[in-house]
Amino acid sequence: MNPSLDLNLPADPIPDRVSIVSLIEPGERKVLAELDGPGCIRRISCVLRHPKLLPMANRKIIIRIYFDDHDTPHVEAPVGDFFGVMHGEPYYDINSAFLSVKAWNGYNCFFPMPFARSARIEFNAGVEQNQVYLQADWSRYPHAALEEPMRFCCRWRRENPTERYDHDYLLLDADGPGRLIGFAYGLRLIDNVDRWSHGGGDNIYVDGGGDRPAYLRGVGGEDVFGVGFGGNLHPVDSHLYEGMPYYTHEDVGEARPAPRVVGYRWFVPDEVCFRESLHLRFGCMRNDICSTAYWLQAGAVRPFFTMPSWEGLVPGSELPGGTHDLPLPDDGVWQLCGPFDLRDGAAMNETLPPESAFQPQQAYDAGHPGDSPYRNERSRELGRDQAHWVRYPSLRGFVDFNHVFRAAIRGAALTHPAAAVARCTLVSPGVMKARVRLAWDDHLVLRVNGEPHDLGEHKAFRPCEIDINLRAGANDLTVKLSNTFGSTHGGWAFAFSALAPDGAPLKPQEPASNL
Repeated sequence: MNPSLDLNLPADPIPDRVSIVSLIEPGERKVLAELDGPGCIRRISCVLRHPKLLPMANRKIIIRIYFDDHDTPHVEAPVGDFFGVMHGEPYYDINSAFLSVKAWNGYNCFFPMPFARSARIEFNAGVEQNQVYLQADWSRYPHAALEEPMRFCCRWRRENPTERYDHDYLLLDADGPGRLIGFAYGLRLIDNVDRWSHGGGDNIYVDGGGDRPAYLRGVGGEDVFGVGFGGNLHPVDSHLYEGMPYYTHEDVGEARPAPRVVGYRWFVPDEVCFRESLHLRFGCMRNDICSTAYWLQAGAVRPFFTMPSWEGLVPGSELPGGTHDLPLPDDGVWQLCGPFDLRDGAAMNETLPPESAFQPQQAYDAGHPGDSPYRNERSRELGRDQAHWVRYPSLRGFVDFNHVFRAAIRGAALTHPAAAVARCTLVSPGVMKARVRLAWDDHLVLRVNGEPHDLGEHKAFRPCEIDINLRAGANDLTVKLSNTFGSTHGGWAFAFSALAPDGAPLKPQEPASNL
């Protein structure tokens, strides 16, 4: 497989190019290229005003690309970040399958970007005038219709500070069908609790509401980019499908310098395709993080993040999670209770208190021994020494207990053996037999209106389907899942969907309190 991504494009293209130099005034949104379809952009080359004249020039100007007359841009990112140059740095060398960067800010990309009717490339300057040198090389197909349904998409996101031992950094949420191309990831260290990379790596949740869910969990943050022991010191590198082209240390006035990091990863030979949805998060500590995600998708693009003010684009400025995040599709709500000590599996063979009743204000003795990581100082600060209830909106059909019950342990996203319970209500229009699809690793027990179904243990993340009996109205459903280190590096997630006999989905709803 090659970087063309095997798109279905017409034969005998006519080569074409837009070459333009233009000033962009402060606050101006200016169209620099309008292409008539059908066609496919093959290369975009861009140079901005010299960074000695305009520091952080590439973070103070936005590129947007629109395909086929859509009102929502398929591409929206600061110019530097779109080309993999983050933190407002003017440039560093990148030599990869899709991005090539040279001094001083010679930015080049080679993503194939097909379109049926039109393509429009637009630049939006911030509070300072900028100058853009743009070349867009593309193929015209005037004698053939474009049958390829996929469109190139790109979105930037930033959060400062992120939360440690928590929900992880949101990098992408996309509707299918589509294909993940890859991402660039930038981090400025704030947190002295642990190495930046020990927050964890990529966590990719694929088609959680379908019949073929998949869960890909990384180890340390540096492993995503194909390097070893990169959480402390790493020489810069740039390779075909992965690299860490920027790694330096910033003096922040503390005893140790703080790393600044940029890495990229392309999923080309190891393709990640999705039919219904893809949700991507990156394990993190408490740091200043930005990212650019690249993917192909059929259908209208749905933004999951809105651009902040120009001040919010600047590295170091506060931008808490949620302040510019858009609502994700509603795939139901669960209540989670844990973490309980696994007790060598004994917790899975008995009925834990939250399996019997939902009392949202209730906390339980979780049974953790005195030397458990759940009893260290940081875990106690997070309230994870006792089992308690936490509301959890489904992530495209997935529930990940590590987002709320992970022990605060130093190391590369380390976990500790435990068990937890997820509880919801399924509302049925009548007496019926519903089809439940679950996928997990480790040991899972399903209860429906109190009736247990021990679905056993999976050594790897694998699916299972089971028919359950529902009564008319509200039905109580619980999922109990164990966590061991296993083949997913301590992954503690499951995918869930329920279907009525006519194929209609039954969405998990907030359980009713037993108080």
